[in-house]
Amino acid sequence: MQKTLIALALLAACGAASAQSTVTIYGKIDLGLVVDSGAAAGKSVRLSSGVSGGSRLGFKGTDDLGGGYQAAFQIETGFCADSAAPVVSGGASVPNFCTGSNSFMGRQAHGDLTGAFGALSAGRQYSLGYLNLTTIDPFGTGYAGQVNNIVDASGVRLNNSVHYTTPAFAGFTASGEVALGETTGNWKAGRVLGGALNYATGPAYAGFSYYDLANPNGVGSARKDYLLGGSYDFGVVKAHALVEKSDGDPTGAIKLDTLDLMAGVTVPVAGGSVLASFIRHDDRGTLNHDANQLGAGYNYPLSKRTSVYTAWARIVNKNGATFHVGNATETGVGNKAFNLGVVHNF
Repeated sequence: MQKTLIALALLAACGAASAQSTVTIYGKIDLGLVVDSGAAAGKSVRLSSGVSGGSRLGFKGTDDLGGGYQAAFQIETGFCADSAAPVVSGGASVPNFCTGSNSFMGRQAHGDLTGAFGALSAGRQYSLGYLNLTTIDPFGTGYAGQVNNIVDASGVRLNNSVHYTTPAFAGFTASGEVALGETTGNWKAGRVLGGALNYATGPAYAGFSYYDLANPNGVGSARKDYLLGGSYDFGVVKAHALVEKSDGDPTGAIKLDTLDLMAGVTVPVAGGSVLASFIRHDDRGTLNHDANQLGAGYNYPLSKRTSVYTAWARIVNKNGATFHVGNATETGVGNKAFNLGVVHNF
């Protein structure tokens, strides 16, 4: 009888321990018609995977360590939903996986530790500047109207990176990051430093982020971005705005000096959302490559997980500027683009 009780107690303890750990499988399938125009080579008409956001399959989990501490992980791979053509990865053929941000296990892979001290994570993960940008942009850095067609996205995902974020205090959090270039003999080469201060409560969001990419030689900065922006939801309309100043010495010959401004809105209409923004890119360097972008779109949810969308954007390039209208996974080939598609989250 005593042995039976001990066995039952051990089974109960194991069950309680396993219940404290969770693993979630999630993903997104995005397929859209993309029509690019304005390129010298002519019009491009194609079916694309990842217009609003890259098609993906991910795994994330948490483990309760006790005392308010949690360990967690996230690994995420992209895939092409529009083509089963294989690509070559490391000398091996990988069916149905794309290149770029959609490459096999090319999206995120990081481990985390959270507790009363805040949150610490390490691996391949989104930069603080990109997280700030995607929160401010009415298009969420997707569709044809995405702000990062013109505004620098501050690295998007950083390899070999470590992030720390403080606990929230009265809606404020502060974060810092470092991504090592891992060059033998010159550890500063290609290194990224970043920081952010964010405020989020109720209908208001405001964020300042800093991004510093060291030159390949480790001397000076190839690029520095200073981004300030936010949004406020008035109910009948949500207003978005940002300003970004960028400078640096990316080539050693032409200094970088740009100022970007964006104003946008999200408006609830007929059960969906109208998205619109205007972006002004002011190149204050010697090349004077100025540009303006106007974007508009509509997203309509068919359910909690499935939506249909359409979007359009046009860039007016000046003084030899060559910005293209892209989307979440493509850089685009022309200065105008139209999107029509469906996205399902699971």
